[in-house]
Formats: sequence, structure tokens, C-alpha cells
Amino acid sequence: MQFAHDRKQCMNGYEITCKKAFRKLKHRIGPYEYDMNIYRGCAHHCRYCYAQYSQRYMDHSDFYRDIYVKTDIAEKLEQQLASPHWGRHIINIGSVSDSYQPLEAKYQMMRKILPVLIRYRTPCIISTKSDLILRDLDLIDELAAVTYVNIAVTITTTDEETAAILEPHAVKPLRRKEVATIVKQQTRAIVGVHAMPIMPMINDDEDSLRTLMEWICEIQADYAAFGSLHLHGVTKHTYMQLLQEHFPQLVNVYQQLYKDNHLDRVYAKNTYQRISELAEAYGVCIDYMKFAREYNQRRSHTQLTLFDESA
Repeated sequence: MQFAHDRKQCMNGYEITCKKAFRKLKHRIGPYEYDMNIYRGCAHHCRYCYAQYSQRYMDHSDFYRDIYVKTDIAEKLEQQLASPHWGRHIINIGSVSDSYQPLEAKYQMMRKILPVLIRYRTPCIISTKSDLILRDLDLIDELAAVTYVNIAVTITTTDEETAAILEPHAVKPLRRKEVATIVKQQTRAIVGVHAMPIMPMINDDEDSLRTLMEWICEIQADYAAFGSLHLHGVTKHTYMQLLQEHFPQLVNVYQQLYKDNHLDRVYAKNTYQRISELAEAYGVCIDYMKFAREYNQRRSHTQLTLFDESA
């Protein structure tokens, strides 16, 4: 295992290998059932991150500072996609750790992975908070010319001060807006804004949601996806510490809203109703599944046609 240290980010980088590039999920999540992560750990330091649990099996336990890079992942991806049984399903890239976090500037793993996806015409969803994705616009557009590509830019809040508290090492919200706009204008990819998580009393007020809807419209995003904050395990501990430090008046409120680690159903229902009404007013599509569903329908139809012709 090789080791590197980034003093500026206070981050340790470890090189590891992997058995497989991607895995099939036990339970389908949204529009995809295959998942790939280049990195373990994430230097963005999002205080609400649900994936902090993923570091518990590693030698080092700091999800935000000890970052592992799977240096052979492109080769393993090629092996998997070359299988005659591969059906060009959608692969979600970066669900646990951002594929364009700071170490990617050094390792450039996505510039190795995207050509493999292009060769095998394999569709993907790429989620990020980083502007480093702009480096790969050429490959993203090339892939989008032959298959389904969804670039999901996460914008949790439009407020710079709030973002600095919640996501201290991630790219600022306004820059993410610019990133989504550039990807939309310069590639053929589907572009979505992922407003996740929606946090009670922090980014779910009327003004915050309206400003976010305005940004989505200005980006001309194909869709927006909203998701509630879930609190359990180490994430709950980290997030409650955040509240104690920066929003002490909300500690008791959250203890009531998250009695069983999930947001109170009535509160969640009312929040989503408000989001739905605003989305309709602004003409924003909030059907995250729409474009992937259309791709999967086309893929299924093509497979059936090929089967009929071979018969």
C-alpha cells in the first residue's frame, strides 16, 4: 500500500487494489442497480454524509482524512464490461465518495475510466460537488453521444455561509451552479441538480427553496432531485455535534423530529408537498427516474428485438 500526504487538505492518501470495479446492489436504488466508487473516504468533509460508515472496515478510520484510491479500477472495469453477459446497465459512479474529490487531480482515474465506458457503450450516472469534472467534458460528451449519461451536481444550499459550515472543503455553491451550467451547455449529458439532503430548519425554508428553484431554472437542468436527511450511526453523532456547534437552538427540535433516525413522516410529507408545489410553479421536473427509465425501456426493447431476430 503506497501512501501520500496532502498538508493543505490535511489528507492522507492510500493506494489500494480492488477485486471488482463495480458491484450489483442487493436492492435497486432509484434508476440504477450497479454501483462503483473509485475512492474510499471523501475529503469534502460534508458533516451530514451518510457514507461515513463505509470506513469502518479499513485500517484507518477517519472518513474525511484517510482517502483510499483503487489504482487498478480501470483494468477491473474493462474485465467486467468485456463479459458477454454484460447488459449495458446503468452504473452509478460516486455514490459513497466523490469521484472528483481533490486526489483525483493527481490520479486522474476518471480519465482512465471514461474511455472504457465509451468502448463498451456503458451508461452511467456521475454525482459530484467538484468543478474538477470540467476537465473531462470531452470524454463525457463522447460517452453521451453513444449512451445515457447523467451528470448530477449536488447543490445542498445556495447560501455560502451555510455551505461553509455543512461542507467545509467542497466547492462553493455558486461554482457548482456554474459547473452544472457548463456541463449542460457543452455536453450531450443529462444534467440534474441533486438538492440532498434537505435539512429541517436549515435549508428547507421558503426562501431557500425558491432560490434553489431559480438556480435550477437558470442552469436549465433536465431535472432536480430532493431527498431528506437521514440520521443514524456515526452520521447522527457527527451531525448532532454540528448542531451543537453552529445551531444549538435546533438540537431539541432534531431530537423530536428524528426519534427513530428517520425524519418525522408528517414533517417529511409537508416538506415534499411544498417542494412539489414550488417545482410545478417553476416548471422544474422532479422525476429523477424519468430519463433513466426511458433509457432502460429502449435497452429492453433493443434486447427483445435482437432476441426476436436471432430466433
